[in-house]
This record gives sequence, C-alpha cells and structure tokens, in this order.
Amino acid sequence: MGDMLGLHGSASLTWTTTDDASVPVRSVEHLETLVIAFYAYGHTATLHGRAGDGREAIVTSLGGDGWIVNVREAGMIRRGWPRSSTVTRQLADGSVPTALTGSQWYLPDPTSDVAGCVAFAEQIQSSPAVVADLAWAWSNDGPMISGYATGRTGYDRVVCGTVAEALALVAESAHEPWPADAAQAALDFTAALDVNRVILTSPGQVTVRERGTMQRIRLLRRGKGEDSRVEVVGLVDELGHEYTMRLPDREIVRVNRTRAAR
Repeated sequence: MGDMLGLHGSASLTWTTTDDASVPVRSVEHLETLVIAFYAYGHTATLHGRAGDGREAIVTSLGGDGWIVNVREAGMIRRGWPRSSTVTRQLADGSVPTALTGSQWYLPDPTSDVAGCVAFAEQIQSSPAVVADLAWAWSNDGPMISGYATGRTGYDRVVCGTVAEALALVAESAHEPWPADAAQAALDFTAALDVNRVILTSPGQVTVRERGTMQRIRLLRRGKGEDSRVEVVGLVDELGHEYTMRLPDREIVRVNRTRAAR
C-alpha cells in the first residue's frame, strides 16, 4: 500500500462515480475501500487530482473480472478530444504488451457501456489494493508502482443526450465529421428506436441502448469520402442471433449464430 498523503482538506482528492456522487478521499486505504465497493459492470469512477493540475485516474469496473485504470492530465486532449492512457502490468522483460506480444485479449460484456472495446489481460487489475495504489500515485503526481506503466493512449468515452448530439460533437472537434449521407443514415436508423443511452466511443463510433433491452448497438463509420458507410453492430433478430447491418441500404452483412443478450 502507498503512503498516506494529503491529510488536510485543501489537499484531498475526490472520488466521483457514474451517478455524480462525490466522496473526498484523503488516504489510499480509504480509496481501496471505495474500489472494493465499486463493482457495477461497465460503470466508471474518477479520482480527481488537486484543483488545477488536471490529473485524473479513471477506474472502470468489470464486475467480478476486475478493474481497468486509465490516467490522464490536462495536456492529453488531442484535436479537441479527451484521451487517456491505460495502466498496464509490465511483461517479464519490463516492456508493455502490444498486439504483437501475444497477450490474451479480453472482450467486455456487450450489454455494458464498454461494449465494443477490447483490452489486454495485463490491463485488467484484479486487486483493489493495486487499483487504489495506481490511482493514488497518479493523482498525487507520484511514481508508478513497480511492475506497472502507462500503456496505449486512446479516446475517452463521452456520454451524449442524442445521436445527433454525438455526431455534432465529432463535427465540432478537429476530427473529420461524418459525411452527410453517413450521418443522415445513422440518424434515420436510430430515429425509429427508443434510445435511452448514447455514448460517443470515438470519432468513428456511437454506441446506443434501446429502452427495454440490455444489448448495446454500435454505429460504426467505415471508409472515407464517397466510400463512407455506416455499419450497425449488435442487432438481434427474432431468434436471438446477433447480426450486422450496413446503412443506408440495410443489407445484412454478417450473422453471429450465438444468441445475444436482449
């Protein structure tokens, strides 16, 4: 466990969960108890650093599978988009695993907010004490604990009110907006759904949940310019099979015979 730091109120950190509940945290031991109690699959909690320094640790729960820890600071915004790095266990030679190192992949539950994401086994932490130590060290601008390092940097998820709002955020960033035809196809398709959860996963992917279902549906922008199209992943037919549809012609391009959650 790490040393106790920041014992006076002005130096305390803040732990904020998905439902915007905030708790002041003044010791790593206290943080560990919060991590232990934080197990709702796909939910995130953020440990905010001291005011003005922009350092944060984002903890994503994978239920009984463990937690993922991402870290960011103010300068990690790129082209108007928030980004963070995933903390990763180092390999035996001290390196950070990549797609070429043969590490086992973890596919998150498709009914959660992390649907469509993938992670290395080394990016999933099973010990709440380690999760607390990693988040605490980063938020206090301390050294990373032995055997761990910041790995790949990627886009942070952004919760939006509507699909139109999500596509507008892409257009307002420095990233290439979705072409008009692709954007309209996505809007037309989701207009017929009773969507109650919209997450902008990256400039090229919007994840939605239809009311009364668990499965997330992902709208992926494919190609560029005149070759742009939208693929809808995670649709479920009457037999419970998951399939992928291409917009705007609504052609079914792939069928997964494994039954999906509804």
